[in-house]
Amino acid sequence: MTESIPVSDSVYGPIAAFAGQLAALGVRDVVISPGSRSTPLSLAFHAHPALRTHIQLDERSAGFFALGQAKASGRPSVLICTSGTAAANYLPAVVEANHAFVPMIVCTADRPPELRGWGAGQTIDQVGMYTTNVRWAADLPVPSDWSEPAARLAATRAYESSVGAGRGPVHLNWPLRKPLEPVDGVPVREYPTPDDQLSFVSAPTTDRLGELGAYERGVILVGPDAVAGITPGYRFAEDVAELARALAWPVIGEPMSGMRLHDDVVIASAEHLLKHPIREELRPDVVVKLGGAPTTAPVNQWLEAVQSRHVVLVDGEHRWHDASFTTTEHHAVDANWWVQVSRPAEARGRSGWLDRWQALDTVATAVVDEHLIDGRRSSGRVVRELCAGLPEWGIVMASNSMPPRDLDAFVPAGTRLGFAGNRGAAGIDGITSTALGLATQVDDAVPVVVFTGDLALLHDIGGLLGVERAGQRLTVVCIDNDGGQIFSMLPIHDRIDAADYETIFRTRHGVDLAQLQGLAGIDVTVVDEGDDLPAVLQAASVKTEPGVDLVIVRIDPDHDMAVRRSITTAVGEAING
Repeated sequence: MTESIPVSDSVYGPIAAFAGQLAALGVRDVVISPGSRSTPLSLAFHAHPALRTHIQLDERSAGFFALGQAKASGRPSVLICTSGTAAANYLPAVVEANHAFVPMIVCTADRPPELRGWGAGQTIDQVGMYTTNVRWAADLPVPSDWSEPAARLAATRAYESSVGAGRGPVHLNWPLRKPLEPVDGVPVREYPTPDDQLSFVSAPTTDRLGELGAYERGVILVGPDAVAGITPGYRFAEDVAELARALAWPVIGEPMSGMRLHDDVVIASAEHLLKHPIREELRPDVVVKLGGAPTTAPVNQWLEAVQSRHVVLVDGEHRWHDASFTTTEHHAVDANWWVQVSRPAEARGRSGWLDRWQALDTVATAVVDEHLIDGRRSSGRVVRELCAGLPEWGIVMASNSMPPRDLDAFVPAGTRLGFAGNRGAAGIDGITSTALGLATQVDDAVPVVVFTGDLALLHDIGGLLGVERAGQRLTVVCIDNDGGQIFSMLPIHDRIDAADYETIFRTRHGVDLAQLQGLAGIDVTVVDEGDDLPAVLQAASVKTEPGVDLVIVRIDPDHDMAVRRSITTAVGEAING
């Protein structure tokens, strides 16, 4: 799979960081096929004192030369060549490495994106050129647009992809702009080896896990889909909670992680707290990341800003969910196993660190409660009413865009519901159909509720029509604000002409969703300002005949945005006061 990796400032710095990290991980040999476009790669690798460079003029021979080295050493050698057919000449050796499970790291220089497809000399399509013969492939950023931490993390991923389960070649395509020559010499980056400090290990020992537990200021971050299945997710959340109790660490876990079940360790208001300068006080020494990437921006931005000493990514599926490039230690192991073996034999007991997080959480939660109790209905209030109106262990399937963010911001700790969503690619399509499939796999007594926006509902209108035919019962709670609310929370809202914003982003559809009444077993309820939404949900949850209860909650988007901003301001004042 070929990916694009995001972006910082120097040409040689990121390349030197990449080379230095490979050296720290144990790479020793670099095979260079001389060329012009690859000058920065050749010089940076050659300058590193721990790396031996070998010059092979013919790329085809160079590929097999590196293959022979890896067969003898068990370590990947790095191959470096210029752009064009030079890269194609590595293919026979890459194919052999693939089928023989021999590690290899191929670095091909390339023209920058603006020169591709315009007849520039020595330029071919190199992206994904080794197809299924590599374990991982990436078209990297131009080095001047990349950071050294990101380069180190890419080097670690390349190494682990090459030597891990199913060993084999990886391909990194390097677009390079002129001038290619160094200005102030060639920098060298030397890093400790994984045995010297907690850094970039793929198969941790229980001793190393014990070292993590020695830190008082730790945080466990649990994203969606930490384990497969909703019921296993409950069990996993209990195990994580027990680990957190033993370590006296707080847990930041969105509802889809299952962690909101555990009000004694989870910080349910992290979305609100971490928008404020208090986040500097909450700088941990260790962050452990389990499951998928966090949904909301404040958590991701906090993680990137605080620069924790250790950020441990537990990643048995090799998904590498770290778009902030903050990982310092990669544990390519099953999350269930990791949580079990990481639990200390003796609990630490209460700590000032956990107490501080919980005190702030209590303050922020009280502010949020105050803003949702009275006044006109907002999205946050709908979430609270949803939690209040469903029986224990009911399942909420959230669409993408605002619903998962609203769940993260407003589901209280201790809520005994199951939450699900399509957070893999986070598309707006297919939500109702996914919920229908989910409903076929749970007990008929368990109500399944779709929590969606109007646009997501319209994207899968066909899913509604299939519910009755499938013999299932669904409740659909739709926040209808006539268009895309999420764009009002992005910078574009204030940076373009209001008319252009309305036309291009606000996307009012003007569809009266209530007109679906009676179609294919759809029963529509419109919840107006004074109506009792929890009572509507309770009545729907006991129905058993096939069909859909479509509950439409109309929200004024301007009022909704005002409530969100008011909460942000009030939380900041409360925690600083």
